[in-house]
Amino acid sequence: KKLVIAVLALAPVLGGCASTQQPVAPHSAPSVADISAGRTVAIMRCSRCHGVDGLSRTPNPSAPAISDLLTRYTPNMLADDLIDGIRIGHGDMPEFSLPESEASALVAYLDSLR
Repeated sequence: KKLVIAVLALAPVLGGCASTQQPVAPHSAPSVADISAGRTVAIMRCSRCHGVDGLSRTPNPSAPAISDLLTRYTPNMLADDLIDGIRIGHGDMPEFSLPESEASALVAYLDSLR
């Protein structure tokens, strides 16, 4: 009888634990809109020094091709550095910070160049 009472007492707790677990959402690919916005960020903020289409030469010889950035940095690291304003990249790289939305869009665009 005591075992039955203990099991019945734990049932709501155990049932609540099982029902509150959320499935892990799969990583979704960036949308066309994100990639397009990222290309705009690249043109507006990066094209003075970097070739932004992944094919053209860089205007600044000390600047790496923008398409190479994700071979040097993980996407999360690059986005975090751009958001935080940490100086990254080549010697002439100006220090600046991007809003999170621009950094995420830029990384989505760079990822699409791979």
